[in-house]
Amino acid sequence: MGQSGAGGLPRVLRGDRRRDMTQPEAVATKTREASAGGPSGRRRVLRFAGLSLLLTVAMVVADVIALGLGNRVQALSPHYYMALGDSLSFGYQPNLDFSAGFADVIFNDLHKTGVSALVNYACAGETTQTMIDGGCVGRFAHKGSYLGPQLQAAVDFLSKAKNRGRVSPITLEIGANDVLPDWDAAACSADPAATVDLATMDANLTHVIFPALVKALGPASGDLHLLNYYNPFARACPESAPFIDLVNSHLKADAGPFRISVIDVYNAFGGDTGTAKNICDLTWYCSVYHDIHPTNDGYKIIARTVENALGLPGAKLRLGYGAPVGAMAPRIAAVWRRTPLG
Repeated sequence: MGQSGAGGLPRVLRGDRRRDMTQPEAVATKTREASAGGPSGRRRVLRFAGLSLLLTVAMVVADVIALGLGNRVQALSPHYYMALGDSLSFGYQPNLDFSAGFADVIFNDLHKTGVSALVNYACAGETTQTMIDGGCVGRFAHKGSYLGPQLQAAVDFLSKAKNRGRVSPITLEIGANDVLPDWDAAACSADPAATVDLATMDANLTHVIFPALVKALGPASGDLHLLNYYNPFARACPESAPFIDLVNSHLKADAGPFRISVIDVYNAFGGDTGTAKNICDLTWYCSVYHDIHPTNDGYKIIARTVENALGLPGAKLRLGYGAPVGAMAPRIAAVWRRTPLG
């Protein structure tokens, strides 16, 4: 082993004639150096240690570069929050401030965490029928850029391959314009046509709207949540609570088979007993406009209720109306919170 070891053979090949490594004395000397950790042994250890250090540094640098590139790709990947429905999702206010709706508030909070854009296809005055067929009264003023029915626009966006897994959450507020016109605020009573209109709403949701959206979403492309309605007539017509409860119970029953969660806006505004005292602050009903749509504070309540139910940023803020938002509904794990986008 001594004659062909790493410390002997290379020297002979390099033409080093200062010591003949084949002589017994030289072999003995080389053996002692190696066994005692002599100069040759130490050089081998140092060379090995240096090489190991260089390899370790190279691997760390490679990991850092790969992580940086991955984060850059992640940061540049679009992620959307989609709002669908009627004038509440649109953010209508009679003072023509359309920039402070609940969808706008939610997006402003989500944007801080990496959600890149709000896709708001809501149309003021939308019914379940016009959502399917088109013809919404506010179709020339909606925030999203699309032609035709809102439902088709939403399905087209969700179905695009480039948007798969990048749309979450999705909020839907629809149904009020189907049945609220059946409530006579002057007489504080419901028109008998409400029964037929509720049946139409149920059929449109369960046979067309929900199936189309769920199919477009696919098994892991986003999460859809339905909002119920507060009672805008609570102060003027205290006996209106059963009517609004009926509408909301239909919405819940319609959403159940599709595993679509229902976010409880009704109780966020005060429920059966508290809405009457809050309605003038949270809507324009008591103002010169005499309008049922929310004020800025009302839209903030809706936004915080959604955020709390879904565990989104902004959920902890409470404005002092109704029950604490944490008591309204069990927290729902939104897909965008548990599935990495990439």
